[in-house]
Amino acid sequence: MKRNIDWEDLRLFLAVAKAGGLAGAADKTGVSSATLGRRVAALEKSLDVRLVEREARGYQLTAAAHDLLRYLEDMDQTARSIDAWKEGEGLRRRIRISAGDWTARLLIDNLSSFWTPDAGWLPEILADLRNRDIARRQIDIGIRNSRPKQTWLAGQKVGKVQYAAYQAAKVAKGAELGWVGLVEDDAHSPTGLWLKENHGTDAVITVNKASLALSLVRKGNARMLLPTFVGDAYPDLMRIEGPFDTMETERWLVMHQDERHEPTVRQAVSALTKFLKQNPILSSFS
Repeated sequence: MKRNIDWEDLRLFLAVAKAGGLAGAADKTGVSSATLGRRVAALEKSLDVRLVEREARGYQLTAAAHDLLRYLEDMDQTARSIDAWKEGEGLRRRIRISAGDWTARLLIDNLSSFWTPDAGWLPEILADLRNRDIARRQIDIGIRNSRPKQTWLAGQKVGKVQYAAYQAAKVAKGAELGWVGLVEDDAHSPTGLWLKENHGTDAVITVNKASLALSLVRKGNARMLLPTFVGDAYPDLMRIEGPFDTMETERWLVMHQDERHEPTVRQAVSALTKFLKQNPILSSFS
């Protein structure tokens, strides 16, 4: 029979993971290395899963441990918020917003357009291609490219995204540049698939993040498919093709049905909706 999870074991395991081993965690927590080792073992027993590989050079985290850490980081942030509230700083909810790299950068560039320090919520912006699990509260708001299909999710359409091909304006007329290609996770994104299908043999350089291509394009090294809210922000870039109708996507704010009327979530959704419906572009100075 599994033991009940001890919250102190979780806290100490997080300290061990952050410190990279028992010695560093012992210095930070004031708990001896031997005790920390026992608490990690107890946590493994209660969860019935191996969290660390015990090697001569120290602990190595398993895949299961990395999954657990995502939840523990949320727990740690909540604990910090409670500490701040207890000390009179007030308790404001941190709203986790997940978006693709370009949209996350758009939010960062224009933060003051939808959030101010005196707002009733705090933004946490996560840039990735994954659709983080809203049902499990990994995020509060997802910025997605389609209407949510799950019945437990609510969605609000806030615009659309167009794509065009760009190169540096300084490139000599008639010059034939190669293209930037995408590998790893980004190779399976709409941009990556379009590049492979249309210019797969023309890639002169490949990167694993589309956002890394911007400097290459601006310096005249290659061409790249970019969202128009990115490419149009830079006067030193020019469109050479597009926008492409087949690449156009919608932009949706997605949240949990049970959460959409929660005051801070509603406030964040309202602010983001007003901002994104203005079809903003990146800051060309970032």
